[in-house]
Amino acid sequence: MSHSSEPFTAPRSDEPTASAGHSLSVGPSVSAPSVEPSTRAKRTRKRRIISIGVVLTVVALFIVGLIPVDKVIESPGPTFNVLGSTDEGGKEVPVIQVDGAPTYPTTGELRMTTVGVRGCPGYPVRVIDWVIASLSSSQKVIDRDLVCPKTMTREEVDSISTAQMTSSQDAAVVAALLYTGVATSMKLTVAGLAPEQDAALQKGDVLASIKTPGEETATPIETYAQLRELLTTIPPHTTVTLTVMRDGQPIDVSLTTVEPPEGVDGSLLGVYLTPSANSDVSAHFGLEDVGGPSAGMMFTLGLIDQLTQEDLTGGQKIAGTGTIDASGNIGPIGGIQQKMIGAKGSGVNYFLAPTSNCDEVVGHVPDGMQAFAVATLDDAVTTVKGIAAQSTDSLMTCEQVQEQAQ
Repeated sequence: MSHSSEPFTAPRSDEPTASAGHSLSVGPSVSAPSVEPSTRAKRTRKRRIISIGVVLTVVALFIVGLIPVDKVIESPGPTFNVLGSTDEGGKEVPVIQVDGAPTYPTTGELRMTTVGVRGCPGYPVRVIDWVIASLSSSQKVIDRDLVCPKTMTREEVDSISTAQMTSSQDAAVVAALLYTGVATSMKLTVAGLAPEQDAALQKGDVLASIKTPGEETATPIETYAQLRELLTTIPPHTTVTLTVMRDGQPIDVSLTTVEPPEGVDGSLLGVYLTPSANSDVSAHFGLEDVGGPSAGMMFTLGLIDQLTQEDLTGGQKIAGTGTIDASGNIGPIGGIQQKMIGAKGSGVNYFLAPTSNCDEVVGHVPDGMQAFAVATLDDAVTTVKGIAAQSTDSLMTCEQVQEQAQ
């Protein structure tokens, strides 16, 4: 008997098996549960609604972001070295050009600072700008009425800014000429009247004296300092007599003083006065696109540096801001925190700030920068000389000013 053998394959433990004579029934196939068409449609519809909602929200936020608001945003602006030159119409011109007197070489830099302003006519601020500026450490949001009320046109804003710059330059020239001795006296010439003033003054009249009620003699007026000191003693709406020189002849004009700005004592004349010195020396300034009065102090320092043999800066880079009158008094300005940031961005480590701005300076001086307080031109020159000599320990800081005020 022969036997045949067939290969035997053991079944896998995970496969179904059957013994001889029995069939294997696996049973019906099983598939994943099906989704009802109505449920799938609901889910699709819900996703579409969510997508549409997101799109509408984005569109609504975009539209709201474009709505203008009555705010002004101040941001750091460029700085300009008043001892250097600037580009005007593709041509390099000096920021300060002195005529009629010898000038001397300068080193270092005296940088005037600026603030970029948005929110005035022609440069609207929108909600999105306001939100971004509010979250920025280098920008500041203020009410528009403090800078350019809605009643003013773009032309009026530009005209005032230009007039302020011109006035600051005129005062800087007189202050510098008097400080250096190039001039020995000054005069105040009528340039116009404030809207609330109707005195019979004419453009070109030179102020000579003021007589107040009850006084037998008039007080001679030659400088802003004399005028300001007298006006602090005169209440608003007081009728005074101004003596002016017109075509070489003295003329008496009756004038009623007006209310001063908040925080200013006494009253104002309500007359725009242009200072000039008894000197043939003059100066011309570049920066045609820059306005406002806050560069006055730095213009004055730049003129002094050019008119004197001494190297005022000692090669140092110094920035600053502040108005100045012809008598050398330094006044407050706006946007000083942004100006310090702009100066630091120009590589400047020394900053001159008006003493009256010290409350805004303390706690906001950029890292690595020293800020010094100045109230007069004498203060400013002394401070620059101290920086030049790298001897700053005795110079007044805004922190010290605040401590003394407490």
